Formats: sequence, structure tokens, C-alpha cells
Amino acid sequence: MACTACQRRAALIAALVPAISRITPLTRQSLLARLELPDEQLLLQTEVKNPDDLLRHLEIPEPTEDVPTALCRHEPAYPKALAELPCPPAVLYATCEVQRLRDLLTAPVVAIVGHLQYTHYGQRMAFELAHDLAGAGVSILSSINKGLEGVAHHGALHAHGRSIAVVSACPERPYLYKQTHLHERILQRGAAVSEFPPGFYPARRWCYIASQRIIAALASLVVVVEASERAPALFTAQIASEQGRDVAVVPGRVTDPGGHGTLALLRDGAYPVACAQDILDLLHMDGLATPIGTLLAAPDPLLAEAS
Repeated sequence: MACTACQRRAALIAALVPAISRITPLTRQSLLARLELPDEQLLLQTEVKNPDDLLRHLEIPEPTEDVPTALCRHEPAYPKALAELPCPPAVLYATCEVQRLRDLLTAPVVAIVGHLQYTHYGQRMAFELAHDLAGAGVSILSSINKGLEGVAHHGALHAHGRSIAVVSACPERPYLYKQTHLHERILQRGAAVSEFPPGFYPARRWCYIASQRIIAALASLVVVVEASERAPALFTAQIASEQGRDVAVVPGRVTDPGGHGTLALLRDGAYPVACAQDILDLLHMDGLATPIGTLLAAPDPLLAEAS
């Protein structure tokens, strides 16, 4: 269980969410730099009124039935990859017991990230990649949203595989009400994790941006499927590259909005991938479950499930 000091830090970050949102300009890099600051400096930069009162009344959340796990950097089970970040989460909260979380992260972990506004091609690729990788024993990792990242979770679940949702609010509930069913299905076999404690809701945009560093660190490899030039998926890929992770890209049409960012990644040296086997080769894994294309003459009904 996380130590008191780290839980207080996590509670402070949650309490400062509105104040951090008011900082201008707040770029992605300046956000991460602020999350590195010690409590006193962070309070100064956020210009909180009565910071002593805020610190005095911080409430440390207790473990709940829905969120039984809270790991800090002082715990042996805290993921080593997270601890290597310049601004690691003070606490990683999870909706599962420690052993399941360890099992999920011990398997090769592939993050599938992409655009909110996707094409049919992007949808199909995200679904099929996640499906085939999960069938081969890979844990699928992503945020949970109405875009390609939600599609990836659907693909993994359809293969009866396991996925991990990185949530930008409390882990026990999805950010969007429409994602409730998907969130519940993920928890049955996988887990949701977050740096924000139980009960923290709603999130702000910067919380989602900050969660990208967790995805980048926990993944063995990051796959980008369609991304505009300013998409958060590119930020995930950047952090992953800085942490020594491989980055792969599904090539797309440059005439599509989601093709601009992936083209830039390919120019920077990302690996082009066309199927799950390409990704398994990068992971040095043998074997592949039967590709979804050979199982289904017309996969569109399945894709509709992810819409």
C-alpha cells in the first residue's frame, strides 16, 4: 500500500486540478515540468489562495472495493518503467488486486493510440491489431475514449484477451457515460489504472494529456493508428521514444487528417506495421492467434460494436 507522503501528493494533485487548468499558457511539456515540482513550488505556481488550509484539509482516500490497489514508488510492485519517468505518478491506483496488475504488465504490453475522429480504415486496423495481439497473449493498453483507443479495447475484448485502460479521472468510473459498458467489460479481465484517487471526478483536459506519459511508460511498444499533427497520440509516441520504447505506425493516406501525424512519425524513424505479426516481430514474440480476417468473411458487424 502506498505510503502516506505519496498519497498526500496524489491527493494534492487532484485538489489542484482546477488551478492547474487555469495556468496559461499550459503546453504539454510545461505541464510535465510542473508535475515534477515539489509541493511548495507547485502551490506557488498555481497561485492557490490559502495553500496552508488546502494542505491542512487534504483527505487521503481509503482503499475501496472498486479500487483495492494503491502503489507508490516505495512499493516493490510499483512498475519500474513508471519510476523512470521524470515526473512519475505519486501513486498508481488500480481497480484490481496487485497480482492481476503484475500479470497484466508482465506480459508484453502494446499501447494502441490514435485519433478521436477516425476513418473506417483506421477503425478496422485498430480493431484487428488489438484483436490479433490480444489473442497472441499481449496486453492491450490505451486510454478509454470514443475514438480509436476505445476501438482497440473492443478488439482485445472480442478476442477474449486482456486490456488495461489508463483513465484520466478516478479509475473506477469512465470519463464518459457512454463508455460505462466498455469500462465494465475491461475490468472483468483486465484493469483500469489512474494517478488520480478514488472518487476524483470530473477530469480536465490536462489530466488526459498527463495520462499519456503513463501509457508511454507502461507499454513495451506504442502503435499509432491515425493521428493529426497535434494529436495527443503523438505526445505519447514522443514520450515513449524518450524512454527508449519502440514506436510503430500504421501507414495511412496522407490526404486524411489522421495521416499527417503518422507520416511525420515515419519520417522520424517509426516502424511501419501492417498487421499484428509485424508487431510481434518487433517484440521478438513467436506465434500468432488466427487473424480476425480469416475468421470473418465480413468483419463490419464487429466493427459496428466498437462504434
